[in-house]
Amino acid sequence: MIYVSMTGFRPKGFAQLPIFWWRTIASITQARRAPGNVAVMVKLVDGVYHTMTAWSDISSMNRFVLSGAHLRAMKNFRKLGTGRTYGCIRQKLLDWQVVYELWRLYGRDV
Repeated sequence: MIYVSMTGFRPKGFAQLPIFWWRTIASITQARRAPGNVAVMVKLVDGVYHTMTAWSDISSMNRFVLSGAHLRAMKNFRKLGTGRTYGCIRQKLLDWQVVYELWRLYGRDV
């Protein structure tokens, strides 16, 4: 089983981009090094910055989300912009486009 998560984030404006990128790079680095991480992908679509991560189990994902750079980034989320998240458990790793479509259909505002 694989837990797949996607977040789409739209910064409030140009002034938010430096801190957004600082937090994003730190979070991506943390995710890539996190136990249980299977994949990390980042794409910009229509002005929305997307991160997709995949995990060997939901416990690994939860440990990542609630620690380090990612936790600090979540605390600044609303100050920097708006976004949506989506997560699901699947038998195998889904490709980015499939997860993106699921995010568009079922993502929840945060």
